[in-house]
Amino acid sequence: MKNLLRLFTFMLLIALTMGSFHQAEAQENAISLHISQVDITGYPAITVHLSAWDESGLPLAGLAPENFTLQEDGGAPFHPATVQADTEAPLSVVLVLDVSGSMTGQPLADARQAAARFLDRLATGDRAALIAFSDSVNPEPQQLDARREMAFTSDLSPMYDLIESLEAQGGTHLYNAMTKAVRLAAGLPPGHRAILLLSDGRNEPAVVGDPDEAIQLAEAANVPVFVIGLGNGIDEPYLRRLANETGGLLRLAPKSSELARLFTDMATLLKTQYILTYTSNLTADGKDHTLTITLNAASASASASLEFGPLPSAPAPAFPTETPAPIELATSVPLPTPVSTATLPPPKTFHWQDYWGWPIAALVALGLGIWLTSLRRRRPKPKPESCAQCGFDLTGKPGACPQCGGTKRLPKRK
Repeated sequence: MKNLLRLFTFMLLIALTMGSFHQAEAQENAISLHISQVDITGYPAITVHLSAWDESGLPLAGLAPENFTLQEDGGAPFHPATVQADTEAPLSVVLVLDVSGSMTGQPLADARQAAARFLDRLATGDRAALIAFSDSVNPEPQQLDARREMAFTSDLSPMYDLIESLEAQGGTHLYNAMTKAVRLAAGLPPGHRAILLLSDGRNEPAVVGDPDEAIQLAEAANVPVFVIGLGNGIDEPYLRRLANETGGLLRLAPKSSELARLFTDMATLLKTQYILTYTSNLTADGKDHTLTITLNAASASASASLEFGPLPSAPAPAFPTETPAPIELATSVPLPTPVSTATLPPPKTFHWQDYWGWPIAALVALGLGIWLTSLRRRRPKPKPESCAQCGFDLTGKPGACPQCGGTKRLPKRK
């Protein structure tokens, strides 16, 4: 009996060891995937912009169509027609920097330098915004503190100066800072948008802000959050959830001297996108659709989905025009035969009865105008609607929201 117990214990240890080994191996080969945008303007030709990276946070290289499997509305899987890497993808990013009292000294100095190196990597067409936070953070994006916050801009020179002037003091209103950053990014049209957060602590006081609001807003707006956690005092479970549930990434930095490298890696990742093209089999039915992409690479796989639509109507086919037959000119043209004046009919005389048609036509036109006016008055008023993303009034306005580009509508509350 003892021998059987020992054998069972030995086999259990082997199973646990092998399970841990396979789990570690799976984590080592882990890859991630995030779909930024599904461009349907050329429907039925579809263009997809996405990011893909390995466990170290660096973009995957050498990806080909056979690495990707696509499904529209859960239909038959297929490969894209083309895959192209863009290492200078246009980017709109919000830098969220923790400048609470715990960042005093070398941590803040290293963070300022790392943030500046990140801005160095941005190009002319990129845009950046800044939220440097400690306490007293107003989560509304319209209320910006000029001493440590800046709206989206492509002129980065003032942002360098603002980052250099930052000082560390106060508490850590992490939740409100993230809510403000997500709202700021969600106000832009859909595209390659992201948030890069640096924090060395946890939300203090704990009762300030809502930990779930930023995550829910980022998921709804498809804005990924990339996080760098500095030191041992971070709220790692929350930061990991913030990154994973929004489609981003968490990197840990035990020492502030590692920040420059991590910010540079993040810049390389965010500036690299993959462009996939394919021909859609969907019909323009006025409904939203879902695209699911599975990536198989480096002995691992990852999947992501994004809702898009409604699809635009396909352009009508152009009918070929017939080339008119050339006109052949006769070598000689016969002269017309003179007509005798005796054979011409006498000139016509007009009577008032010939003009009865004009009054009748005027009466018909008047009646038609009255009828059309009555129809116009009976036409129902358009249903009050507003944009589900930014709240813009869309009553009687067809198509996408002119303010944020969103396509979802909600009944407008009175």
